Parts: sequence; structure tokens; C-alpha cells
Amino acid sequence: MDPQVVSPGDVAVDEQILVLLQHHRRLTFLTLADSLPLYSWHALFAALNRLRGQHLVDLLPLATDYEVVWRQGGELPPLLSEGSCLLV
Repeated sequence: MDPQVVSPGDVAVDEQILVLLQHHRRLTFLTLADSLPLYSWHALFAALNRLRGQHLVDLLPLATDYEVVWRQGGELPPLLSEGSCLLV
């Protein structure tokens, strides 16, 4: 399988999601979307799918939403461990 091409915009949304999860550990998708209003739901789900593929988050279905959970063993990518800040 070919590696997925990731654009700089993709990296930005991935990092912002990870920064939020550093502080909250668990969020619903709707809370995440409200916290990052510059991104469409499609862009957020694409980012969550990439992060899930890297074993950094889990998505748990709820009755009318999804819960986004930080995986306890997940290591932060180098950019986040150097103190990135959330841009909202």
C-alpha cells in the first residue's frame, strides 16, 4: 500500500487535535468541532482517521456522536513535544 500524502494543512489540524487531547484526554466529536471552527467536519474526520492509523487516538461511537480518546501509550510527534500551541 502506498503511503498517504500529508499536506502542511493536514499536519496543522492533526497537531491542533493532539494539543486539545493533551489537555482533555477525551472529547466528543462535536466538542472538537466547536473548538476548531476553521475546519470542516470532513477535514476533522480525515485528521482523526490519520491519527487513529498512527495509534494515537481511538474513536468510540456514541448514540449521536463520537468520543475521541487519547491512547495512553501514544507518543507525541516531535513537533508537539517541543511545545506547540493551539491556534483557534
